[in-house]
Amino acid sequence: MTFLDPADNYFSWSLPSEFSMLKELTVLSLMTNNLDGEIPEGIGELPNLDSLLLWNNSLTGILPQKLGFSAKLTKVDVSSNSLTGPIPPNICQGNKLFKLILFSNRLVDQIPRSLANCTSLSRVRIQNNNLTGSIPLGFVSLPNLTFADLSNNNLTGSIPEDLGNAEKLQYLNISQNSFDTVLPDNIWKATNLQIFSASSCGLKGKIPDFIGCKSVYKIELQGNSFNGSIPWDIGHCEMLLCLNLSRNSLTGIIPWEISTLPSITDVDLSHNFLTGTIPSNFENCSTLETFNVSFNLLTGPVPASGTIFPNLHPSSFSGNEGLCGRVLAKPCAADTLGAGAVEVHQQQPKKTAGAIVWIMAAAFGIGLFVLVAGTRCFHANYSRRYSEDQQQIGPWKLTAFQRLNFTADDVLECLSMSDKIIGMGGTGTVYRAEMPGGEIIAVKKLWGKQKENIRRRRGVLAEVEVLGNVRHRNIVRLLGCCSNRECTMLLYEYMPNGNLDDLLHGKNKGNNLVADWVTRYKIALGVAQGICYLHHDCDPVIVHRDLKPSNILLDGEMEARVADFGVAKLIQSDESMSVIAGSYGYIAPEYAYTLQVDEKSDIYSFGVVLMEILSGKRSVDSEFGDGNSIVDWVRSKIKNKDGIKDILDKNAGASCSPVREEMMQMLRIALLCTSRNPADRPSMRDVVLMLQEAKPKRKLPESHVIVIGGGGGCGGDNGVCGGGGGGGGGDIALTQKPAPEC
Repeated sequence: MTFLDPADNYFSWSLPSEFSMLKELTVLSLMTNNLDGEIPEGIGELPNLDSLLLWNNSLTGILPQKLGFSAKLTKVDVSSNSLTGPIPPNICQGNKLFKLILFSNRLVDQIPRSLANCTSLSRVRIQNNNLTGSIPLGFVSLPNLTFADLSNNNLTGSIPEDLGNAEKLQYLNISQNSFDTVLPDNIWKATNLQIFSASSCGLKGKIPDFIGCKSVYKIELQGNSFNGSIPWDIGHCEMLLCLNLSRNSLTGIIPWEISTLPSITDVDLSHNFLTGTIPSNFENCSTLETFNVSFNLLTGPVPASGTIFPNLHPSSFSGNEGLCGRVLAKPCAADTLGAGAVEVHQQQPKKTAGAIVWIMAAAFGIGLFVLVAGTRCFHANYSRRYSEDQQQIGPWKLTAFQRLNFTADDVLECLSMSDKIIGMGGTGTVYRAEMPGGEIIAVKKLWGKQKENIRRRRGVLAEVEVLGNVRHRNIVRLLGCCSNRECTMLLYEYMPNGNLDDLLHGKNKGNNLVADWVTRYKIALGVAQGICYLHHDCDPVIVHRDLKPSNILLDGEMEARVADFGVAKLIQSDESMSVIAGSYGYIAPEYAYTLQVDEKSDIYSFGVVLMEILSGKRSVDSEFGDGNSIVDWVRSKIKNKDGIKDILDKNAGASCSPVREEMMQMLRIALLCTSRNPADRPSMRDVVLMLQEAKPKRKLPESHVIVIGGGGGCGGDNGVCGGGGGGGGGDIALTQKPAPEC
């Protein structure tokens, strides 16, 4: 026997010691079963072993210390178990190992120094263990290393000085460790470094000058002890999207060069000792979406114009006693000239002062008269314009979450035209509305009167509260909310290509875009990145609770945008929900008896969506039999030899062998996401990573950017969710050859 792969069959057993006698075995793949017990020591001595894939089980004991005895070993993934002991010292003895995935175990001791000589190594994920000691010199600068996650361990010592020499390293996460050291001066010279996450890991000293950082687009250094000023040459980081330097001891001023970065979207400098003013240049920074400078020593006015500052929450500036301005509802003191004038007047004769008082009193009286008269005229005009019914429900209030170039009246005018209706759902009617300036928006007018349905009103308030502050490229943006006492309308950016349900099952079924597997994959990954952002980059966690194809909108570039948070809720603690969460066919099975909703509920729904994308079928269909869903149907089909052919949609190109292989890999992810046991489902962060590794070899549309990143905060439309670990998932080995166009 050379290949053993009964993965995803949910057996409940231990690994028999007889496996150690399979001398010809090359691949042992038993991930996502109910395996317990220890890994037989003899497995480490198998002479032909190429791949050991045992992730997402309940294995205990020590990882075989002779693992690597086979000079042919290329892939090891034993993540998400309860393994103990050290990493085998000669695991890369043959220098062919390119993937080492050990995250979420209880491994101890140091990172083997032999790994610093493993030139074949490309991907390392050893986060969420109990590893100690320092990072071996030469490890992070290995010639083929692209991804290294060492976060959430007990690592100490210094950061290797050769980090700046890394040639291919794109992602490095050393967060949640205990280094108590400084960053190497040459760190930003790593030519391909894109994401550097080093939060809460004991770093100190000054932030190195940003020289040679042209590829970096995410820097996370929050929660350390950095001092000194922010280097002004940060302007060299031309690709930078996200900068988080919060909770340090930084001093000096905010460099205006940050505002010149062409793609910057998120800046968090809060909880430092920064002084001076907020540079006025930020008013012209059109890409900026979040900006937090709270709890510093800043003074002067908060910029009042631009695309971002007028819509920021006051909490972004709190803790700075010297700041003032409209955003803070704290008028700036009279300008210096005015203050000086008061002091001069105090030296003048009393007669002059008395005259000034009389003049001011007269001016006040005249102003009051004009105000009263004007108010009476306004109310008279208001009564003539609005009907008695309109007066009963009160005036419309427009709440904007960004700068809007239209009014509530402009929105209301469009709702009188039935031909503008583009959809109806469980929460309301959706209109296509063209504003006077030519801007097209989508208006969702919610069903019924809010005061007649308190439950629906609470759902609406949840949607408004969540969406108004969420910014991500794969989350539909809420522009504003228009409401009175009886009706609420949500104003969204307009998505010209409808939703995924229409493309798969509706009027656009069979469209060339949908028939293309690359586009389906792009949509699936976009949804995963959007949900990943809600789960991992927002604090507290945001759970969607109603993920389905009709809530996945498609923009002009066929980019997926997750929508409809009508039942979304910020989950701060485990609590039962009295309202049914989700739609039939997408609700996780455990909800029926627990009534509890968490991230795993969304992951199940996402797995169902993946199955629809793969099969072209709805989640519930008479073809599946009474009481069965697409999940039951798929699981029954994969038990048959030729059942896979019935699952994969030929319209997506399943008849083409390379495409079929790629679809099979996504099917494996869908099966993981729809595991009956919630604990067996991967985190959405790991789903994104698995999807990225299953990407088609044909070229994706140029508008699509696939990136990996670390979490933190809730505020960046940066296309990044996070590569950090978390339970549930694995790092699936996906061996592919370049696939020709089919």
